[in-house]
Amino acid sequence: MAVSRNEDNTQKGLQTLEESLSEMPLNMRLFSLSMRSLYADKAVGGGSQAAVDFRKLRDNTRDDAMVYLKGVLPVATKFVSNISEFFEFYTALSYEEWCDMLKDIQHEISSYKGLAVILVQMHQDILVPLKKREDEATVIVKSLQNLQAEYDKKRKELESSAATKSGWAIGLSFVPFIGAIAGPVLAASASSDLAEAVAKGEECYIQERAAIAIKECLVPALKNFISGLEAAAGFFSVMESELAKFEGKANKALENKLMLHYKLMKKEAEKMDGLCMKFHAVLPAVRTDFLAIPTTGTDKSYVDKWLEEQKKVIKRKLKDKAVGILKAIQDSDPASEN
Repeated sequence: MAVSRNEDNTQKGLQTLEESLSEMPLNMRLFSLSMRSLYADKAVGGGSQAAVDFRKLRDNTRDDAMVYLKGVLPVATKFVSNISEFFEFYTALSYEEWCDMLKDIQHEISSYKGLAVILVQMHQDILVPLKKREDEATVIVKSLQNLQAEYDKKRKELESSAATKSGWAIGLSFVPFIGAIAGPVLAASASSDLAEAVAKGEECYIQERAAIAIKECLVPALKNFISGLEAAAGFFSVMESELAKFEGKANKALENKLMLHYKLMKKEAEKMDGLCMKFHAVLPAVRTDFLAIPTTGTDKSYVDKWLEEQKKVIKRKLKDKAVGILKAIQDSDPASEN
């Protein structure tokens, strides 16, 4: 009965980890794309209060993007590498070798769990200001929607009075990408007032989409990613607990438990390694998204202060692992990649 219970705990932990690793790359990319979308072409114009508020919201969010790129992403990358390293104990070692190294493996698991806890906290720290901006985005979206209604009314008035048959182009100008083509055509053929109304409407539409990106994509994607990290951290807690049960006097029952655990983990190792590889595969695109965000105007003191606080936590809690993690953060500086 005890053997079944141990095996069941391990299987549940593996299933949770698999589900988390499957979803983490997508949530990571959605988060980085949401950040990048705030700086889409033509998303910065306009003198309305709503547009001004949007730019302030966006530029404050940029500071958090730089924090994430320089401080959080390297640690997340290291953590996923830790998961791969853990399963290598089962693929690279024979059963006898694995048994001989059990004490060392337990020590490594403790370090992995410690890094996971720190990483979850780092993401929670980032989530706090983003949640505040999510609330701000809700207000801005409402303002922009009201502004859009005003522009639509003006557009209809001008459309009815303008000596042009390009009404279809007016509609198209509000469609992303297509509008980039239709807009110049309209501007060249219609009255200046009509062209201006279309430009204002397009500008407002883009800003509204960007504000919605914060509210409906950026924050939810980060929340989902945090949930995945928490599940992965929980997996190492389960492994730490399960392996601790194997300590004690050698006997037949203990030997059976050890063998069952080893075989189960070895069987799942290849699948987990593949999921880790998928996570690593998305990282270049994620870095590109963050690097595409303009750094002019970034509050460097905000970024540096945040990083220094996190480095202190890493040094205090990880000790023997701290050097490698801190080096990963240092090497992540975008300036060093160019």
